[in-house]
Amino acid sequence: MTDMEVTPLYTPTKFALDNDLVDPKVLEKYLLSANIVNTILPVVLSKVSAGVSVHDLCQYGDDLLEAHTVTIYKNAERGIALPTCVTINNHVQYFSPLLENDYTLKPNDLVKVELGVHVDGYIATAAHSTIVNTTSEPITGRAADVVCATYFAYEAAMRMLKPGVKGSEISRVISEIGAYYRCKPVQGTFSSLMKRFVLRAGKDIENKLNEEVTLKELEALDFEIENNQVYQLNIVMTTSEDGRVKTAEEKPFIYQRNVNTSYQLKMRSARIAFSEINNQHSVFPFSTRALSGNQARLGLVSLSTHDLITPYTVMRTLLPSDLVAQFKSTVLVLPEGPMQLTASQPLPYVHSQYCIPQSTTAALVLSTARPKQAKSQKPLPPVQVTMGERRAQVEDVEME
Repeated sequence: MTDMEVTPLYTPTKFALDNDLVDPKVLEKYLLSANIVNTILPVVLSKVSAGVSVHDLCQYGDDLLEAHTVTIYKNAERGIALPTCVTINNHVQYFSPLLENDYTLKPNDLVKVELGVHVDGYIATAAHSTIVNTTSEPITGRAADVVCATYFAYEAAMRMLKPGVKGSEISRVISEIGAYYRCKPVQGTFSSLMKRFVLRAGKDIENKLNEEVTLKELEALDFEIENNQVYQLNIVMTTSEDGRVKTAEEKPFIYQRNVNTSYQLKMRSARIAFSEINNQHSVFPFSTRALSGNQARLGLVSLSTHDLITPYTVMRTLLPSDLVAQFKSTVLVLPEGPMQLTASQPLPYVHSQYCIPQSTTAALVLSTARPKQAKSQKPLPPVQVTMGERRAQVEDVEME
C-alpha cells in the first residue's frame, strides 16, 4: 500500500493523521522501534567473525527481533519489518539463507548486516558494513575504499535530508563521493520514504541516477524533500567499474505479501504458505526460514506465479572480485532539520588511499553540522536467545 492506495475503511485523512510526526504517540512508536534496532544490530555485528554461519547470524537476529517485540503493545501488530540479512562481498542485499544455502564467513569478507522492526506499523530499519579482520592492522585496498565511499556518502545524504532539497541533488552528491574513492553507486538501490505499514511509499532517492533519462524527464520525475517525512536512508556502493548488477545464482530468501492481489489457490502447499503468511507476517517482508517447513516453502512458487507475493531478488555485481558496502539509517525530516533514529555503528578499521578534496560540493556538505541523534531510550529488558539454535522444521511434503 502506498499513500495513494487507501481503503475505504482507512481514509486519506486517517492515513495522514497516522503519519503525523507532531503526534507524540506516533513519535513514541518510532522511537521504540528504533530502540529495538539500536539494541539488536550491534549484538548481531558482535558475532561476525571467521567461521560463523550466515544462516545462524540471520536466525539469531530474527529471534532477537521477535523476543524484543512479543511483550510490547500486545493489542497492536508488531514484529519484524525486514528479516535479518547478512550479505557478503559482491552480493548487494537480501541474503538471508536457509541452512541448505548457508555460507561460512571467511577472513577479509565484507559483511553487510541489515534488519528492521515495527511497532504498530511504525518502522525502523538499519544496516552496517564491517569486515572480517583477523589481524590488528587496518584493512586497506578496495575494501577500505568502498567502505569509506559508502560511509561518507551516507553522512552527506543524511545532512541533506531537509525540506526543499531535491532528490536528484542528493543522488549527485552520492555519485560525487563515490568517484573520489573510485567507486560507483549500485544500480537499482535507493533510499525510500516510509509510512505507517509501508516500507516504500514513493519518492525514492536513487543512489545512481539513470544516465539514459533526459534532463527534461529527470526534472519531471524529481521531487523535494518535505517536512514531516520518514526516510530509510540506504546508501550502497561498489568497487565495480559501472555499478551494474545481475540476478545472483541464489533463489530469493525474502518475500512480501502483495495485498492488492487475490487468487483462488488450488495447491495445498500454496494454501498452507498463504495462510502462514497472512496469519504471521501481515504486509511486511518475511524470510523463507520463517515458514514452518518444506511444504509451505514449496507453495511459494505458486504464490509468486499468481503475484500474491513479491520476491526480494538477491542481486550481485558482475565480477566476483567486486565488493559492495552498505550503510542505512531511519531518519525523520523535521522543520529544524533531520533527526537520526537508528544509530550509526563503529566503523571497521580501514584506511583508504583516497580522500574527498577540500572546497568540493561533497566537502562543503560534510562540513555542516551532523544531524541530531534521537534521545537515548531506556535499555530494553534482557531476553533469552542463543546463537546457533535451529528451529524444528515440518519436513513431510505431500506430492500434489
